[in-house]
Amino acid sequence: MARTSLSSISIPFLILVIIAFTFFAQLAPVSADLKMRKLGPMPSPPPPPRKSPGPGPSRRKTAAPPPMLIN
Repeated sequence: MARTSLSSISIPFLILVIIAFTFFAQLAPVSADLKMRKLGPMPSPPPPPRKSPGPGPSRRKTAAPPPMLIN
């Protein structure tokens, strides 16, 4: 009967444990959003509508120039 050392058995076993751990870690659902857990799957409200400038040329809002000081 051949003698096997402890290190020759533990290395393949360690590799098997690592593979099994990574496989089962992919199956576990992980959710970082705590609000979804508490409230359930509720959709977020839609964003507010943007005001369109209309069909004419685009208007840019620019600040008025500072008043001139006359001594």
